Amino acid sequence: MNPISKIFHSLDDNLPKFNSLDEGIDFLMKYLYRFSEDLSEDRFYINKRWLEVRDDINFQESLLHVFEEDGKYLRILEGDISTGRWEYSHGGLILEFNGYQELYENTFLNEKFFILQKHGDHSSKGDRSKYLFIADEQLAKKLNWPELLLTMYDIYKSNTQYLFIVLIFITIISIILILSIM
Repeated sequence: MNPISKIFHSLDDNLPKFNSLDEGIDFLMKYLYRFSEDLSEDRFYINKRWLEVRDDINFQESLLHVFEEDGKYLRILEGDISTGRWEYSHGGLILEFNGYQELYENTFLNEKFFILQKHGDHSSKGDRSKYLFIADEQLAKKLNWPELLLTMYDIYKSNTQYLFIVLIFITIISIILILSIM
């Protein structure tokens, strides 16, 4: 691998095996965070059907999350709808559901993946998984969590390849300009 390519490729072509979804997200976020959209760009998550993904074999339910434009939050478990509210505030999403309000911070967001982390350190207390991992319903129905992580890794590879091509193009243009001035 040439030196320029090394700048953009800090991951091998193969992902390691992960023991949990949280472990995989922690690993990938070291590389993917810079490709995430901000929560203020709500067009990425408004009025979409997000299917919750967990690595728990006891969790076999279909749990959809929908953030409607008017601030209504729908949690749909096996077709049964429960409503709440959501708002973008304090740098995160405040979800109000069943009389509780929780602050979630953005870990990763694009048109296919939405990963939130509840403020604080709840996983070390054994409360639950570190992340709320929701993905586009059509994608999440077809793939299990390791395959979804691999799909996220493909985002990293395609974006870094694009940056590499742009860098090469800029280098070629610079060389041409320098040679034309001489």
